[in-house]
Amino acid sequence: MRASLGEILASPEFRASQKCQLFLTYVVEEALAGRQESLKERVIGAEVFGRAPGFETSGDSIVRVKATEVRRRLAKFYKDRPASGMRVELPTGSYVPVFHWEEAADPIVVETGTPVAPALRWNRRAMIGMAVGGLGVGLGGWTMWPRARALDAFWDPLISAPGQLVVCASGAPGVSAADQSVVEALQRPHPPEATIRLNQLVLSRQAQTSWPTVQALVDVTRMLAVAGKPFHVRVAGEMSFDQVNGQPMVVIGMFSNPWTIELTRHLRFSFEIAADGHYLVKDSQRPEMVRHVRGLYPVSAMPVDYALVTRLVDPQLNRRVIAIGGISGLGTQVAADFATNERSWEQVAQAAPAGWEKGNLQVLLETRIVGDTPSPPTIAAIHAW
Repeated sequence: MRASLGEILASPEFRASQKCQLFLTYVVEEALAGRQESLKERVIGAEVFGRAPGFETSGDSIVRVKATEVRRRLAKFYKDRPASGMRVELPTGSYVPVFHWEEAADPIVVETGTPVAPALRWNRRAMIGMAVGGLGVGLGGWTMWPRARALDAFWDPLISAPGQLVVCASGAPGVSAADQSVVEALQRPHPPEATIRLNQLVLSRQAQTSWPTVQALVDVTRMLAVAGKPFHVRVAGEMSFDQVNGQPMVVIGMFSNPWTIELTRHLRFSFEIAADGHYLVKDSQRPEMVRHVRGLYPVSAMPVDYALVTRLVDPQLNRRVIAIGGISGLGTQVAADFATNERSWEQVAQAAPAGWEKGNLQVLLETRIVGDTPSPPTIAAIHAW
């Protein structure tokens, strides 16, 4: 798909328009990463064309105009070319691209209907025609085979560890029958050896901040299932310190999960609650660089959130832990998407110091919040040791 995109961008139809190149690159990459929430007019306007978040689309038609131009340039690009390889289309009235493999009877469509995780729909002819065999399920950075080297490097200490991996989620025992759609999502597509203890999760519709965390849980567990790593889910209140140090673990949540705070409080980057109730992002190497966050979704407006993705590898303590959490549930959701996304780790690999693949690592993320929608995060800092 990316090879086809590169050919399109280098063509005479697109070389003359940098904005069309940026637009097409953005919508294709966001679709491949499964970030359907980014394929909306206001988000595209802010991320691609530098408009203020939440700009008034009725008075500024830049996104619609460029989408029309991109459709026209794509039609011209494909007009005299034989059907070969991957074909990209941008349907009228949508910013979600559709991908066709050669002359397959049915298109490969990036789904937008599911509320918990992206999926790709494949027909038999397209699957046979595809030279790469590991594209059966759309799960962020884990859809392509061979898997991305940087993404593999980050997860390898846990994936390659013997035995089951523990996913430690915030919450307490109990699950509501009204949450069947989430339960079903967590049950797919786990291999038989992956045991999921759903009765230990709180997925309450009354607790609004829990739903972004549930999304984070789904992103991580489905990625592990596709990677073939056996795991089971535990809630934070059931874990002991010996268990945290004794087996590979993914910890999800920040202030809602005390283990994340415990594991990160002595590291370079850590989160705290100030005496006035505001949230602080602290840097132990630069104490003067304290980031203040006022407000907390969904109780009050929260224009910015911060999140941490931390990996701790300590053979002496037999510790292999990845901790993922934001100040709010939205930050946790953003961090989980980042941690399981191929393109995210390509960015980390370019910016991180040599040797980051083997040791301890922290990635500090910043995301802008518009209403209840987080923007794609930016990397605020990387620390490896």
